[in-house]
Amino acid sequence: MNISTRFRLLVLLLALPLMVFAEQAIQHKLVFRSGRVVTGEIVLRNEDVVIIKDGYGTRFQFPMSDIVEITELKEEEPDQKPKEDPQSRSVTNVKRTSLGVRVAGGVACLDGSVTDAGKATLGGAIAADFRLGANNLGGKHIFLGGQVGYRALMAEGKTLSIIPVDAVMELPVITGAHAPMIGVNIGYGIGVGGIRGGVNAGLTLAYRYHFSRTGSLHIGVEAEVQQLAAASHTIGVPDESLQSFLSTGRRTAVMGLLTFGVLF
Repeated sequence: MNISTRFRLLVLLLALPLMVFAEQAIQHKLVFRSGRVVTGEIVLRNEDVVIIKDGYGTRFQFPMSDIVEITELKEEEPDQKPKEDPQSRSVTNVKRTSLGVRVAGGVACLDGSVTDAGKATLGGAIAADFRLGANNLGGKHIFLGGQVGYRALMAEGKTLSIIPVDAVMELPVITGAHAPMIGVNIGYGIGVGGIRGGVNAGLTLAYRYHFSRTGSLHIGVEAEVQQLAAASHTIGVPDESLQSFLSTGRRTAVMGLLTFGVLF
């Protein structure tokens, strides 16, 4: 074996570990909420922080709450700032169990009864709900849980109070930091103050915005149906006007609500 061949073999042996290391080192791209982009090899990653090493071996630590996307950097992918497309951004590490509150206001319509010759009664409605459930089911930002709340229907100088207990599901139309949603709820509304409640159900169209890794804002519109009836007896002196207002058994209230909610 001549000297030239030995030299080439020695260079190959020395370069082999570097070649193996280069193949094993996977480069990632970190996209921050500010729009900043950082690339390098991830050394450590957990729910709180990510540590990344650049091409010079320098390590940097960043909080996960500042990062909206982590992707593997392909060789053909140019290292440049991505276009600002909120619909294409994904929110990582969303907490799976969430607590939320929602308030709403709008109009209500009670169907007609025999006493008022079938004339519908129009009025106002306010609502509030507390929600608890599993968030980001299957990594698809699906919410499934329950809610308990309050409904006040106001018509002809009367206020009908209902406490609904519902099952709730919310499905995003698309996955992203900003996403339209479809929500459904169904359950039973408990009557308060001389009225009996009944089955209730609602359909919501909303828009969701993630303001942090675990929090989001919801704004939308909801159509909700609630069954009502006068109680067969009341404690103390019966409210004759209420009995007449809700006579002939069950009546149905339809509410149109503008909703605003926060989920943590």
